[in-house]
Amino acid sequence: MPSASSTQHGQRQHELVVVANRLPVDSRTLPDGATEWVTSPGGLVTAMESVMRTVDSGAWVGWGGSAGEAADPFDADGMSLYPVRLDQEDIERFYEGFSNATLWPLYHDVIVDPEFHRGWWDTYLSANRRFAETAAPVASPGGTIWVHDYQLQLVPQMIRAKRSDVRIGFFNHIPFPSVELFSQLPKRNSILRGLLGSDLLGFQRESDSLNFVSAVRKLLGYHVEGMTIFVPGLGAAPVREVEVQTFPISIDSAAVSAPPRIRRSASALSSCAATWAIRRRSCSGWTGSTTPRASGIASRPGASCWTTGPSTRTRPS
Repeated sequence: MPSASSTQHGQRQHELVVVANRLPVDSRTLPDGATEWVTSPGGLVTAMESVMRTVDSGAWVGWGGSAGEAADPFDADGMSLYPVRLDQEDIERFYEGFSNATLWPLYHDVIVDPEFHRGWWDTYLSANRRFAETAAPVASPGGTIWVHDYQLQLVPQMIRAKRSDVRIGFFNHIPFPSVELFSQLPKRNSILRGLLGSDLLGFQRESDSLNFVSAVRKLLGYHVEGMTIFVPGLGAAPVREVEVQTFPISIDSAAVSAPPRIRRSASALSSCAATWAIRRRSCSGWTGSTTPRASGIASRPGASCWTTGPSTRTRPS
């Protein structure tokens, strides 16, 4: 069992918290009515497994796969798992609706016509808040929270509002559209602000990174220098720097002779820009994965780098 710190109320806290739509395990009801948890298939789970084993204390926040009340937190495969409750209406409106019938086709260059319904957005907002409220208290002071994919684009800012001490990263596993396409989304600015709660934003292709930066510049009017976005602080809060990086698949570590530049902002990730600074180690290169739609961090000594797989144009079920 991983070590973990605790708050004064007994809440365990963890060095690295992964937040994804699904837990890395699925519940299965046995003939006697008992519940058993089995490892989920999928690239994200496969890639993150080795990552979680490199930290002293890792946690995963996500939906357990069944409608209704969430199970209590539990440990499995060396991780602390924190289930998030999704009701049947949440599944229909947050997951099948706004995530997969609105965002998915729009982000994939309108492979089918996206649908827009105000009620879907309301449920997307409330579901994202539930993920953020579950994740925020379980990160240790100064810890890292790593949010994944288009279903949870509001979560970074929601966590930032609760935990200014943590480092937050977001990785998008599907394309990010041009500003012309993205502008079709009624709540586009809310999505951008949600993502900008991160310290580091990762995309699979350079065009996706450029599309995101262009959307921020044109729709929010924020100052941008290269791939660094300067987010105005609220009240007396200082301006924050958010870095946007491209992390494609299959970059061999030997092909990269030097690490990316060190981040300037004290509030940002404390290692090099192409790494996820789990233990504040420096990065000596990138390493790739060929697992479709996988995203992870290399666990070899001396590096803790993002690795990602190609997005698929197959619409999720």
